[in-house]
Amino acid sequence: MAFCRQCGTQLDDGVAFCTSCGAKNDESQGTSGQYQYNAQANQYQNYNPQANDVEENKLISILCYFGILFLIPYLVKPESPFVKFHSNQGLVLFILSLLLSVVSRIPFIGWLVGAVGGIFVFVCFILGIVNVCNGVTKELPLIGKIQILK
Repeated sequence: MAFCRQCGTQLDDGVAFCTSCGAKNDESQGTSGQYQYNAQANQYQNYNPQANDVEENKLISILCYFGILFLIPYLVKPESPFVKFHSNQGLVLFILSLLLSVVSRIPFIGWLVGAVGGIFVFVCFILGIVNVCNGVTKELPLIGKIQILK
């Protein structure tokens, strides 16, 4: 059973165009299983498991950017790709802040590096929370490509 990606109308297998809206039925887009029936609305609605993962885990993923608290979402929702991504970003940010706290104890140069690094960590902290609230998995600047958690 296939459904139109535009309007959700049930389509016969092998149909090239939707009989309701005329949209092209491209089998490579994975038309089968993209919609699920909502009995309350009495219609088919777009079903995207990844979008559901994001919506379910936004609130807990905010904790990923509060230092060691990145462990809570990572241990509570280990199967969620959204939580794993933001937990990794939070861990990298946490490690950077620990390194900066050690470096900032060095007189003069360390103080300067610590101050500039502290501002960078704060900006990354804000960017990470904004990314979670927007439901995106966007890497943090400069440190985002580092992957520690698999």
